[in-house]
This record gives sequence, structure tokens and C-alpha cells, in this order.
Amino acid sequence: MTESSAVTGALANIRQQSKLMKENLHDGHLLQALKHCSNFLNELRTSALSPKQYYELYMAVYDLLDILSDFLLESNRSKQAKSANTAFLTDLYELVQYSGNIIPRLYMMIVIGTTHMATKSSSTKEIMKDMIEMCRGVQHPIRGLFLRHHLSQRLKDLYPMATVDDFNDTVEFLITNFIEMNKLWVRLQHQGHSSERELRYRERKELKILVGSNLVRLSQVVDDFSAEGYVPLQFYVSKIFPAITEQIIQCRDPLAQLYLIDVLIQIFPDEFHFLTLDSLLSDVFLELHPMLEKDKLVETLVERFVLYHKYEDSLSSETQNLSLEEGAKKVQPAPVKFFQSFVSFYQKLHEMEPELPAACFIAILSSLIKLSLTFEPTNYENLNTIYKFAAVVLRDDSSDQDVKTTASLWLELLEAPIDHFSSIKELLKLPFYHALFSKIQEPELLRSLGLRISQKLVSSATKEQLSSTEDIDDVFKYLSILIAETDSKSTTSKDLGVQKTVLINNNETRVSEAFLHTQETICKVLHLINHSDHFQCLTLLFYVRKKYLNAAFENIVFTYPTLVTRMTNCIRHAGYLASRRKKVEASDQTDLMVTSNFKNTSVVIDELYKYHREADSELVFKLYLNLASVADQLKQETIAYELFNQCFIVYEESLLLNMSQSNLVNPHESMGGSLSYQAILMLANRLQQLRYFSGENYENLITKLTLYGSKLLKKQDQCRSVYYCAHLWWWVDPLIDEPSLTVQPREGDAPISEGDNNSLYKDPKRVLECLQKSLRIADSCMDPKLLLKLFVDILNRCLIFNDYGNSSVDFRYINGLIELIKSNLTNFEEDLRNNDDEAKLIKQIQQYFNRTLRYVRNRQESEGSLGGIIV
Repeated sequence: MTESSAVTGALANIRQQSKLMKENLHDGHLLQALKHCSNFLNELRTSALSPKQYYELYMAVYDLLDILSDFLLESNRSKQAKSANTAFLTDLYELVQYSGNIIPRLYMMIVIGTTHMATKSSSTKEIMKDMIEMCRGVQHPIRGLFLRHHLSQRLKDLYPMATVDDFNDTVEFLITNFIEMNKLWVRLQHQGHSSERELRYRERKELKILVGSNLVRLSQVVDDFSAEGYVPLQFYVSKIFPAITEQIIQCRDPLAQLYLIDVLIQIFPDEFHFLTLDSLLSDVFLELHPMLEKDKLVETLVERFVLYHKYEDSLSSETQNLSLEEGAKKVQPAPVKFFQSFVSFYQKLHEMEPELPAACFIAILSSLIKLSLTFEPTNYENLNTIYKFAAVVLRDDSSDQDVKTTASLWLELLEAPIDHFSSIKELLKLPFYHALFSKIQEPELLRSLGLRISQKLVSSATKEQLSSTEDIDDVFKYLSILIAETDSKSTTSKDLGVQKTVLINNNETRVSEAFLHTQETICKVLHLINHSDHFQCLTLLFYVRKKYLNAAFENIVFTYPTLVTRMTNCIRHAGYLASRRKKVEASDQTDLMVTSNFKNTSVVIDELYKYHREADSELVFKLYLNLASVADQLKQETIAYELFNQCFIVYEESLLLNMSQSNLVNPHESMGGSLSYQAILMLANRLQQLRYFSGENYENLITKLTLYGSKLLKKQDQCRSVYYCAHLWWWVDPLIDEPSLTVQPREGDAPISEGDNNSLYKDPKRVLECLQKSLRIADSCMDPKLLLKLFVDILNRCLIFNDYGNSSVDFRYINGLIELIKSNLTNFEEDLRNNDDEAKLIKQIQQYFNRTLRYVRNRQESEGSLGGIIV
């Protein structure tokens, strides 16, 4: 017969017998009703059902016994009202003891006995003791557990609590019932065949709430009772705690111990645990079964204390002006002793059971960190102690080199204070924190922690500054693995095609987005390096570069640009401050320091160029260009001249023949072109802004640049480069506030015409030469449409120079250029009648030319300028 059919048959019999019982009760035939009650209670004698199936029968019977109890209570009241008979329930209680089977007998005894106790009988305690003793007769685990649970449920509102003696008897009853139920529960594990051990374990987990309900009831009784001289804390320490923990230890069952410790922690107030903490940890936890996961128990206890602390904090913030009496009711642990109790437990556990898995010790230490951060958030010594213990665990665990299995626990242990503190500089200085970090050999774990530290630094609201080499060392020793790691070995087999990647180095190298994000975070940390003294800040930047950033030359392309930019800005600020001090002080030695820092920064850029010239020459070129501009602003002509020469060297070696953008740009677009052409324009823009060069040096640079521009591969790039370079000989910047060294006339130079601004560099002959050169280059273009477009561009440049007073670009030259353009346009009259792409391009050029002539005409009419130009 299967369990389901057995349950069905038993429930059918219960329904039949309960119907007969109800009918007899209705007719007043109590003895017949008790007989039928005994019959359906016989169904609880089975041993063939699982706890879940047995519970179904138990609940059906429980409801029926409620009906019998209500009938007996009502009958007793009616008999007392008629004849003052008080022996009715007593006689009935003795009568049912003659029942043939023990299960029906005890259930009916409990129903009648608890009904008798509900009448406030003087024999209440005798009946309670008798029932608890009689229940010893059932030693089958499942039947005994449900029987004693039934007894506890029937008595929940009937315990004698009038006097201290009554209270002691009640507590004794609950403890005895708990002990007996726990013994039955443990015994269930050892019944049946050994092959069914796992089944028995699952069944016991289903029954655990029956045992725990006794402790819940006990906690309520201790809390509800009040009498003169009664102190719940003392009573718990002297009476309840020893009895319960003794049973927990003696049962030697891992499941029972784990569950009952958890119940003990959860149901009794925190103040009780504070007073018994040392005993709970040292005398109980250490004596539990070796297979028990003690880290789970510690975690449960710590979580309870943490919640208590949060509750007290929230309560104290809402409640003000507490009376001394109310405050005296709270038992607060002494913080140092509180933490030391857990430390002492950990040390004893490590000595007694050193073979425990590392995961157990790590989990306990993680709980201790949470405890310390909650109760003593500023006590770094506690953290140091914890990480000292963790370093020992890692050393012991390193024999099998299997840190991966505990990686998440190690990460949680190290990250907990990082997430807690708003400032982590003090944490990173803890010697044992770094000692633990340095012993970890798992790269992914180190990387995760380093990234978490860097993210915390850059996301902190306080934005902590790294203002000394010690600060830098404290932080960057954790970031070294991020700086040194490379992503070039990342493969599809490793990432399973899931990780997002991007192409860099002219689409030759593929790196992951996560790797780029890491390098970006490191650059953000570099921005935290700061000092009120800009020269000292430069020293710190050079220090971090020399000691950390060049650990992997493959990665300096991601970090050096940020580093060089910061160095450049620091030099600029330091130089400005130095120039201001010069106006006050008679002498200043800062020029030498500024010069030295320019040279050192140039070395950093050169190192980047050495290892990444093939793919990142443009970046190096721009860094040199920025640094050269700053050198000129600080009147460091020699340094600036050398830096501009470095730009020319990078151009010659890496950018001159670089045509990477040529296929992406329309040749008719004046701002497009190859990378070499773009480099010429960048150099021309920066050279045009120079103000503190000697005329000779300046002319050397712009002459060389114009020569480079005239030798570009494509004609349109040559033409545009040359006419852009023409502006280098004719400054029109109206914001000059002091004369420039660059414009000082040299012997033999053409005199500057009267009325010209003597602070602006001007050489009209060289401007005309450049325009003529660009016109010859444009005339040599094979594409007539491109030739025409370049002619119009040159015309516009001529108008600009003429408008700013360059007498060499006179009206005759401009009129000749206009006629040349018109004559070329006549060659396209036939093409303009078509509607293809070439015709559209010619129309655009014609419109461009007409707009230029319209501009000249408007200037002539409105301002009277540009006279002599025939439009």
C-alpha cells in the first residue's frame, strides 16, 4: 500500500469515526464519544507515513479534539452550575488512562487534562507534570514529536504564572519538553537503513519547527512574567541559557545544533546575548560538532547585532530626552571587549581545528569586519588584526594553490571596508591589509580589488588628493596589476564571443571595452595627484611615471597622454607664478626648474614615441605641439624651438607619408586631406600664435614648415598648405598687448609701412611669394574642376591679405586672378547644361566664386574699401 492510499484510508476512517463522535456528543453519550475518539486517534499510531503525510492526519485530528475539548468544558460548567460537582473532569482524566493503546490514551489525557487546567483547577501543576511524564511512554520519533507538540499547543495559554514558583515550574516544563523533543528529533536520523540517511535528513528538516516552537514559547514566557525581584537577564543567564546550550552540545547532531543555535540567537533579545557572548562563543560554539559550519553561526550572530545597532541608531535619532530610567534598561556591550570576544573565539577555533577549510575562516573574518565597521567604524586597529589573521589563513591555504574556490570570499573580505569608508586612504595604509593583498596570487582577484579601489577613489565625493610619494605608494601598489596587465592575449575562446571589443592602432589591435575602462580609471586617478606647489606636483607626477606607469610599455599609450597633459598644465601654472614673482623679487631661481621640467616632460613624450610611433605618432605630435606652445608662453624660446623641431622630426619620420585619411575625404574639401596635411595645419596654427621668438628662429621654423607643405604628395594638399602658411608672414591678431620679440626688424629687412601695428610680424614679399607658389601648384593639377576650386580659394586668401593692408597683394594681382577664374569657367559652359554629378560640382564652384565677388561688391558699396577690384 502506498503512502497516498494509506493517508486516504486513514482520513476516511477519521471522518467516519468523528461523525459518530459528534453524534454521541450531541446525544450526551460521552463514553461512546470517547470510544469513537479513541478509534480515529488510532490512525496516529502508524509508522508507515512520512512527516508530511503524518502532519496531514495530525491536523485533521487536532481540529476534532478541539470539538471534544469545547464539549467537555461546557459540560463541566453545566454540572458545576447544577450540583457544584468539581470531580467530573478529574474522574474523566483517570478514566481515559485505561485506554488500551498509548497514543489514543495520551492524546485524550492531554485534551481532558488541558480542559481541566482551563477551569483554574488547584491541581493544574500536578496535571501538567503528569502529562509531561506520561509522554515519555512514546519514544517513536515522529509520533512522539507530534504528541509533545500537541501538548505544547494545548498549554500555550494555560501555563501557571501567578507566583515565582509557578513560573519556575512552567519554565521547567518547557525546557523538559524541549529536551525530550530534541532527543526524538535527533533519534529519527539513526532509524532505518543507512541508504535512507539522506531521506531521513530531509524529513528531519521538515520537522524542525516542532522543536523550535518550544524555545519560542519559552522566550515569550520569560518576557511576559513580572514579579518583584525578577530580572529577566539574570534568570536567562543562570537558568535558561545553561540548560538549552547543554542540550545543544550533548545532542552532537549538526542539523540540530545549527538550527537550535539559530533559534536561540533569533528569539531571545540582544541584551541577553551581550551578557552571554563569551560563553556562547567559547563554551558553546567551540564544543559543537566538527562538521558544523561555524562560520554560519557567527554570521547569524553578527547580523543580529548589526540589526540591533541600526535599530538603536534609528531609535535614538527619533527619540529625544530619554529618562535615565529608560536608558538604564539598555545593556550596551563594551565595544573593545565586544570585538575581543569574537577575536578570542577565532583564535581558539584556529588552534583547535586548523584543518577547517579556508572558506570557513574567511567567512568568519568577513563577519568580524562587518561587526567592527558597525560598532567601531574608526578603529583601524581592529581591521589590522583581522587582516593579520587573514594573511595567516592565506599562507595555510596556499599549499594547494586553489584560491579560485574562495576568490569571492577573499574579495568580499577586502572590499567590505572600501565600500564602508568615505575615505580609504587610511585603510590603504594598514600594513596587514597590503600584506594580505600581496600574498594573493590569483590575478583576476587582484585586478577586481585594484579596480574597486581606483573606482572608489575617483567616485568619492571628497575627491581625495594624493599629495605625497607616500600617498602615491599607498594607492598605486594596489593598481600595479591594472597598469601592467595587457589585453592583447584576449581571445574568442577565452571570452566566448561575449565580451565587447574595439579596434585600436589603425584597426590592427583588438582590446576589450573593460580593459579600456580600466585604463580610463587609472587616468582619473592620475588627476588626483596634486600639490599646492606646482613644482612639487611635477615631482610627484614624474615619480609615479618612473615607479609605476612604465611597468608595461604596451600600455603607456593609454596613461602617458594624461600624464603629459597634467605635466604641461603644471609647468604652465608654475611658470606664470614664477613670472609674477620676478616682478617683485630681485632674483628668482625658478627659471632653471621650469627648464628642467620641460626637458623631463619631453623625455616622457619621447618614451611614448619610442614604443608607439607606428600607430600613435599623431598623438605624440600633438603632445609635443602643446608643450612647445606652453614653452613659448613662458618665454622659454630655446626650449620651445627644440620642441618644435621635435614636432618636425615626428612629422618627417612618421607623418610625412601617412595617407590614412586620404580615401575618406573629398579633395574639394579644404579642411580635409591626409594626416600629413592635417599636421601641417596644426603646426601652422601653433606657429602663428608664437609671441616670444626671435625673428631668426621664427623664420627658420615657418620657412621649414612652408617647404614641408609644398612637398606633400597631393597637389591640392600642397596648394592649401602653402597659402595657409602665407599667414605666418602676415600677422593680423588684434589682441596683442605688448610688442613681440618676433617682430623686431633685422638689418636689411624691408621697412614696415607707416600706420602698421609695429607689434605684428609682417613680410609682404614672402606672403606674395607663397600665394604665387600656391597658384602655380594649383595650375599644375590634372583635374580642371579641382584646379578651378583652388583658384577661388586662393582668391579669397588674396582678398584677406589685401584687406589687412598687404600692399604686395595689390588690385592688379587680384584682378588678374579673377580674370583667370572667369576664363576657366567658360571652359565648363557646355558641362553646365548637363545634370550629372560633375555639373553639380561645377555649379557649386561657380556659386562659391559668385559669393566671393558679391562680398567684394558689398564692401565697395558699403565701406568704400577694396577699391580698384573689377567684379
